[in-house]
Amino acid sequence: MSLPYDAVLFDLYGTLVDAKGDAIYGAQSLLETLEGARWAIVTSCRRDVATKLIANAGLATPPLLIASDDVVANKPAPEGYLLAARRLAVEPQRTLVVEDSVAGLSAGIAAGMDVVMVLRGRAPELARKATFSVADLAELKLGAVNGAVELQGF
Repeated sequence: MSLPYDAVLFDLYGTLVDAKGDAIYGAQSLLETLEGARWAIVTSCRRDVATKLIANAGLATPPLLIASDDVVANKPAPEGYLLAARRLAVEPQRTLVVEDSVAGLSAGIAAGMDVVMVLRGRAPELARKATFSVADLAELKLGAVNGAVELQGF
């Protein structure tokens, strides 16, 4: 089964990039599946730090980057995710968030978005409020279909 969304929003640190600044396994290939779709990175990092992390990890440059410089309140406040949805011209309830932290999960839920929690070896209870969860990023299957994002396998 697959579920359609108008856009997908990714957390950066911990979700796409690890503590060393390297791309998390599966991140690059996952972003490559989104060519032609609306997506963004929403991070609590400053823009200059986020830009360096993305470049150093060799990740695709996002069509939209929302950084801490762009909002008054960072996660767990929903402001970053709501701003990304507005700038991508999508409704929050038609938007998917990919997160790895409790603060990010709370932000996505407060924004009215479905959230995929990436557990990365942590207890499944961490994701009990998430819409979906995956063990790691490589398990997440997304695709671009006519400009929309398709979540596959759920």
